[in-house]
Amino acid sequence: MTLGKPARILIGLLTAWVMLYPLLFFAVWLIMFFGIAVIGESPRSEFPVFMIPFFAIFPVHCLTIFLQLGLSAFYLVHVIKNKMASDTIRIVLGVGAFLLPFVAMPIYYFLYIWPDKPPDWALSGAP
Repeated sequence: MTLGKPARILIGLLTAWVMLYPLLFFAVWLIMFFGIAVIGESPRSEFPVFMIPFFAIFPVHCLTIFLQLGLSAFYLVHVIKNKMASDTIRIVLGVGAFLLPFVAMPIYYFLYIWPDKPPDWALSGAP
């Protein structure tokens, strides 16, 4: 499966987002947690102010979940169609795209999608 340079860049950016998003989500969770601790000692208002980060991140979270599912499907199709890759690497990274996508997808991307020619050790004819 051959991809043009703009498509490879777009796939790389989307893969980077899926890889970095858990850190952003954890940071928002910490902000909410400390917001609860600070507001917990002050008089209660009718609107829970500590929930503002949640309302901001929720649509992004939903879109990221759908993006991750779409990227998993893309990577699985690419793994299946990539006959020049080593079978062992294809199996490990294909399964990894579902179990640990934020680890396996960037590895597969930098091995087989970004370069014009994959490294010799990652090809199926390598000793």
